Amino acid sequence: MTKIILTLFALALIVGQIANATIQCGTDVAPKIIICFSFLLGRATSPSQDCCVGLQSLAKTAAASQPNHKDICNCIKVAVQTFAMDYSKAKQLPQLCNYPSIIPIESNLDCSK
Repeated sequence: MTKIILTLFALALIVGQIANATIQCGTDVAPKIIICFSFLLGRATSPSQDCCVGLQSLAKTAAASQPNHKDICNCIKVAVQTFAMDYSKAKQLPQLCNYPSIIPIESNLDCSK
């Protein structure tokens, strides 16, 4: 069941890509978010090392330019709208994984900023 959900998530991100985007949801963002699902969906008590490394990489890429930030934000927004995540766990990720909270994982994500 989890594999089906993850496959559907990856497809949603690919379909939801922004035309001419520098960042590709399906290849650049989805793999880094999917590995965090066990924590975000409440199945694990802490994020994996791979999850943290992926989020650190996304934060660094998002900080590099406004277009990158916007593209990554829109990819995360699709994920947030697709899955019922534990937002209290999502808020813990920057501290647990030691990265700046440049794009929060939250229900009302505003990517226009």
